[in-house]
Amino acid sequence: MKIFLPLLFILVISSYLHSQTGRVEGIVSSEQKLLSNVFVWIKDTDFSTKTDKHGYYKIDLPSGNYILQFMDKDYEDSEISLTIKKGEIKKIETQLKPVKYKEIDNITIKGKSALQKIKESAFSVTVLDAKSFYNSSLDLAHLLEKAPGVKIRESGGLGSDVSVSLNGFTGRHVKIFMDGVPMQGFGSAFQLNNIPVNIAERIEIYKGVVPVEFGTDAIGGVVNIVTANKSSTYLDLSYSSGSFNTYKTNVNLGYTSASGFTFQLNAFQNYSDNNYKVKTSVLDLDTNVFSSEKYWVKRFHGKYHNETAIVKLGVVNKQWADRFLIGVTLGQEFADIQNANLMEIVYGMKKREATTIMPSLSYEKKNFVIKNLNFRLTANYNKNYNKNIDTVARQYNWLGNYIPKKTKGEGIYSLARFYNQNVSATANLQYKISDWHSFTVNNVISAYERKQSDRVAIIETGSVQDTMRRTNIKNIIGGSYKFNYKNKWNADIFGKYYYQKVKGPKNISTVTNSTKYIETIEKFNTTGYGIAFTWFLKDYQWKGSIEKAYRLPTDNELFGDEVLETGNTILKAENSMNYNIGLTYNKEFSSKNTLYVDLTAYYRDTHDYIRRIIEQQYGTASYVNHGKVTNVGIDAELKFYFQNKFMLGANVTYQDIRNKERYSSTSGNRKDITYNDRIPNVPYFFGNADVAYYINNIGHKGNILSFGYTFNFIGKFYLNWESLGVKNSKYTLPGQLSHDFMINYSFYNGKFNASLELKNLTNEFLYDNYSLQKPGRAYYLKLRYFLYKSNKNN
Repeated sequence: MKIFLPLLFILVISSYLHSQTGRVEGIVSSEQKLLSNVFVWIKDTDFSTKTDKHGYYKIDLPSGNYILQFMDKDYEDSEISLTIKKGEIKKIETQLKPVKYKEIDNITIKGKSALQKIKESAFSVTVLDAKSFYNSSLDLAHLLEKAPGVKIRESGGLGSDVSVSLNGFTGRHVKIFMDGVPMQGFGSAFQLNNIPVNIAERIEIYKGVVPVEFGTDAIGGVVNIVTANKSSTYLDLSYSSGSFNTYKTNVNLGYTSASGFTFQLNAFQNYSDNNYKVKTSVLDLDTNVFSSEKYWVKRFHGKYHNETAIVKLGVVNKQWADRFLIGVTLGQEFADIQNANLMEIVYGMKKREATTIMPSLSYEKKNFVIKNLNFRLTANYNKNYNKNIDTVARQYNWLGNYIPKKTKGEGIYSLARFYNQNVSATANLQYKISDWHSFTVNNVISAYERKQSDRVAIIETGSVQDTMRRTNIKNIIGGSYKFNYKNKWNADIFGKYYYQKVKGPKNISTVTNSTKYIETIEKFNTTGYGIAFTWFLKDYQWKGSIEKAYRLPTDNELFGDEVLETGNTILKAENSMNYNIGLTYNKEFSSKNTLYVDLTAYYRDTHDYIRRIIEQQYGTASYVNHGKVTNVGIDAELKFYFQNKFMLGANVTYQDIRNKERYSSTSGNRKDITYNDRIPNVPYFFGNADVAYYINNIGHKGNILSFGYTFNFIGKFYLNWESLGVKNSKYTLPGQLSHDFMINYSFYNGKFNASLELKNLTNEFLYDNYSLQKPGRAYYLKLRYFLYKSNKNN
């Protein structure tokens, strides 16, 4: 009922408003020939269409005065003034004159880019233009950090574990997509901090309230990586090298023929010794006591490399498909594991390996079956093989020394070799009744299964739970209705249905420090709902959105990762009421200067919040349902562009995420001492600033020399509950400041590019997680070659 009453209200109001409209329609021809695909546009608005094969067009309009414009590259432009009254159908037949000289073909059709359209949607969303960073050595994770409200948290250098913090929600609270396809099952060889920025065209960050098109269970938000699906021929080749014996290679290749056949290849490779210095306590192997003083030591077991290739082929611009692609992603990864989730606990021979094979399919068609009905289908099957080896009976310290142990394994003995199998399919239908009304239906089905592949390992480790099945099935169905009134304001109301079925081991032992596992099945289903609204007033845009959102436990939270994470199959789904309100000011001045300011405030009221807890003895991690948590915060962003010479940008985030669970006992009569404390191990004050200066036409016309500077800061925050312990003995992550610098030279109109980057110039101590130190000062050199050829059928 909560969903249907607002929907009924909007339908009634929109039906009334729509009755105030009229219509313009007619036939476009030239010399007694009907013209198809002529662009028909209401000047200075978003109302537009194209003529069909019979030369016919129609546009529904609110009452008012307009200029109707007709454009085609083979004909001269034509403009007609008209007045539309309520309920009127105005017929305008138009004769276009052929262009006499073929060289007159530089027609400009004024429209909004995909990036701008996303920004102007009713949802709280930030959009990053990845193309601006193609000459840098950034990966997708570190590009994301340039968005307000986003903090990337890594456990070390290249290839380390990474999670995205968005408005206080971290890791699995935030869902990652690539071209609308969930990346949850892509495997560790294909994660954000090893994917080069050149693979993306833009990144969309939806905060708290998420459109049904993604069909996901995210209470924190969604990050959607939109790749460069160009229907053209291009080559983008780059190589970078830098500190800690790090080097990266990236190849993007695309070809589209005049007949519509298309081929795409994205391949990249990353390697690093990760042998940077860290400052930490050192274990005395004779006394088994950690030093009270911290020493500078060099990482000696951190080698990482991965290789990934994404191949797609198919057709574009066909009568039966706008785009049809089949593809496969192949990836492999190797990583030495240097330390646990606590820096003091160090390993010398522990490692993991993984391979990924993922076939995929993508189909898109506008005007599917009937006019204005758009259909999109994506599907993939991912089988990744993982091997986690910890068998050596040794105990290491940070000096690289070791002593024998009585038991096997530096941490917890493991011979784990297992397959993770994921399948995901998304079907999306969008129907546009008119420029005012549209409906969307979306259905996502995903399934996960983990299988042990090594019977010998199961026998050796003697773990009964390793013989038990681990499966996770999800189905999320969403529907939405969008109403757009005169492009002055629009509203999007939606509902979602969630279903999950989990099968896996459950510990039913009631004896402390003992286990007794049985195979159990857990099921869950519920519904969510929401509404998003935006209003335009000259250079201002107001936004507001609300969603009752759910997040279902992920595979890692349910089953662990067989390395440093342990699972909990009885976790409950998180649920949250999410609220956003925002204001944007975007002004382009006549002198080609632009000012952009965005302010967003948000509130989250979350129940059954899933927390990650680190076990102190072995440095492993597990997950529990905490209870009630609230979060109040604000994001602010500013950008100023001065002609084509100078850019200044800055963003800052403040968030206050607190424990609101008053009682800690099951009987509900013992007050929780940590009530109203900030949630530990979550940064609450951070931001960054960017400055860039461009010198154009240096040395030759079209050459550009640019200088860039980035300042990053993060405030101090506690590892544990702030109410526990003595003030001077509390573990904290200190406030951090860092500085990056980049110089880039592009010549021959961007065909050749060379850049030098200096990271962490002042060699600061940088941490995203307690005690897990990130690399110090580093440099990287990148060379890039880019060739682009537009095709006639694009």
